[in-house]
Amino acid sequence: MSNIFEALQRSVSERAANSFTEVSSVATELLQETVSSSNLEHCTSLAPAPLPDSRAIAIKHPGGFATEKFRVLAVRLRHLRQWRGIKKLLVTSALPGEGKTVIAVNLASTLANAQQSRVLLVEGDIRKPSIGTELGLPAINGLSEWLQADLPLSDVIHRIIPPGIWLLPGGKPLSNPVELMQSGRLGVLLEQVTESFDWIIIDGTPILPVADTSVWARLSDGILMVVRERMSERRQVRKALEAIDHSALIGVVLNASDGEQNSYSGYYAVPTSSETRQERRLSPNH
Repeated sequence: MSNIFEALQRSVSERAANSFTEVSSVATELLQETVSSSNLEHCTSLAPAPLPDSRAIAIKHPGGFATEKFRVLAVRLRHLRQWRGIKKLLVTSALPGEGKTVIAVNLASTLANAQQSRVLLVEGDIRKPSIGTELGLPAINGLSEWLQADLPLSDVIHRIIPPGIWLLPGGKPLSNPVELMQSGRLGVLLEQVTESFDWIIIDGTPILPVADTSVWARLSDGILMVVRERMSERRQVRKALEAIDHSALIGVVLNASDGEQNSYSGYYAVPTSSETRQERRLSPNH
């Protein structure tokens, strides 16, 4: 992982010579201070210990039937990125409880197992972080601590083995993190680490209750929206879709569907180059 550290140093150096108008000079200086003491080769490795009721099926049952659905989804996404150039993928939903975190965890795990992809899973929901609980991890520093202090990246990014993903957890919950997220440091961080990973999967906040999603959406290459069968209301889904940029939406995944046929069917919308919408079938999740 020395290439990550070198890439961070090189990128920061380049931006010292070329103005980066979207990020304040203060944010860049703070990142330089953080990078100077960071070496991601020394990231802590943690072994997940999912509880019996955990839905991290790609870790608990990597060869299972349900995990196969995530493999199909991963294949579709890899095909899509060939012409769309997607690397930073935001996973969100209209409201809480629709399964976005489950989708993000299992998708990141599946992508990491496929073709030895380097995957960074970012817990973007700092208000109610839950990935640590889902994976049975101890309390560890994460994004909220990094945004509030000049911590080395190796203090907040952890290697989870298996399945071999890197995790930037949410850290200690914050009731109102938007101001911190808009400081500029978050954008600089993603800009630097993007070069060193094949995929960055962001488990974002729900769209409707809070404003955090708009920040993550601006920093992502595409949005994957999760809809839960028999829970998501059509009115709320429509309202959520109106709140995001349609050109950034790459798909809508149906979660918790019943029946073998339904479990493999879902709605997938891709904006074409002529700004029309093309409907396809996408493997949703359990």
